[in-house]
Amino acid sequence: MKKVWSLILLLALLVTAGCATNGKQAQISSPKSIYSADGLIVWSYADRHYVTGSEKMHKMFAEHQHLPYTKTILGAGPNGETVVFEVAKKDSTFVDNLITKYNQIPFLVTSQGDNFSVYKYNGRIYVIGNPKTRDFFVEHQHLPYTKTQLGGGPGGETVIFEVNKKDPNFADQLIKRYKS
Repeated sequence: MKKVWSLILLLALLVTAGCATNGKQAQISSPKSIYSADGLIVWSYADRHYVTGSEKMHKMFAEHQHLPYTKTILGAGPNGETVVFEVAKKDSTFVDNLITKYNQIPFLVTSQGDNFSVYKYNGRIYVIGNPKTRDFFVEHQHLPYTKTQLGGGPGGETVIFEVNKKDPNFADQLIKRYKS
């Protein structure tokens, strides 16, 4: 009787395992490099950002979509993505430097034509309404005149709005547009 129950259990497991897969693998695109400068590459892959800082890991991640040693920060991406950083076993400051460099990249969060752009930079949100100011910000990561709302972002981030000295209502219009 034990043999019969063992055989039934084995058959049930085999049938269940056969039903668990349809023979197709999930369609996941290959990693896409979204930023590259100063030896740092930011990859977008599987709804995450992967950050590599060494030539060996650039090649390894591009080929295998895997990093052997990592530090992961949930929700640290510009749109709340998980960010996975390369860790160098023999250099304890390596990953901290990658995190600092990553946070200093101005990521475009949203844009509506030339007159409305939202960037995430250094843990803050920047709302810009002028194309010349936007280009200046992308190059220098600085806005000359601003209005700040502490904790005004969706995750409690500080939100910084561009101010136009010639148009006193400009910042208020950006605030309304950002909040809508």
